Amino acid sequence: MLSIQNDLILILVGVLVGFINTLAGGGSSVLYPILIFMGMPIHTAIGTSRVGFLAQGIFSVAGFKSKGIFLFPFNLYVAVAAMLGGLIGAWLSIHTPAKDLTRILAVIMIMIAILILIQSKIKKQLNQSVRIKGKWLLISFIIYFFIGIYGGFIQAGMGFMIIIAGLLVNRFNLTQANSIKALIVLILTIPTLYMFAVKGLVNWEAGLFIALGTAAGSWLTSRWSVNVNEKYIRRIIAAIVIILAIKLWFYQ
Repeated sequence: MLSIQNDLILILVGVLVGFINTLAGGGSSVLYPILIFMGMPIHTAIGTSRVGFLAQGIFSVAGFKSKGIFLFPFNLYVAVAAMLGGLIGAWLSIHTPAKDLTRILAVIMIMIAILILIQSKIKKQLNQSVRIKGKWLLISFIIYFFIGIYGGFIQAGMGFMIIIAGLLVNRFNLTQANSIKALIVLILTIPTLYMFAVKGLVNWEAGLFIALGTAAGSWLTSRWSVNVNEKYIRRIIAAIVIILAIKLWFYQ
């Protein structure tokens, strides 16, 4: 699959994913179909994408920790719960026929497009303390375990689920929810990436180019001041995801 031209495309795709993740989230819902349309089998596309998730997780966790936003030990508990679920999800993904997995991904992409549009309307309840102890720890463990199953299976859109759970269940602010997401992504990605790798479902060279592009796209976008209203950007991204989902559904 790889050539100098494709390497450049992978870097640019990574930049696009970094741009989308920074502005709206759901970048992997664009990454997967593009890799598939470039000729990569869906299982390999899912496995290869985790190289970028791993790099993103490492830098994100380091960044939050350096700012003192770590929520230890709660973050470790739920990250382990998600990792356990992720092992189940990855096994299911690896053993799901490619055609069925492609159709599932197409449906999930439509759902992600909807989440991109409504995410900004989901707000944390104000003036209420966080819920991370007692029964809420157990509830959180169960919720993040099931989110982990989904993350291990396909991972696209998992960040939305973690943030929504953090805001509505644990009553975190957005920064705290994102710090939880960063550690879960990191802890879940390590073993699930290994599971795909031992099955030969990871293209390491492609993954590294995507990771480089994603890092660059995230860094540039975070420093780019836009005059366009964010809701229009979300609508454009959602439209792109829906178009790719429809094309993927009929892709052979």
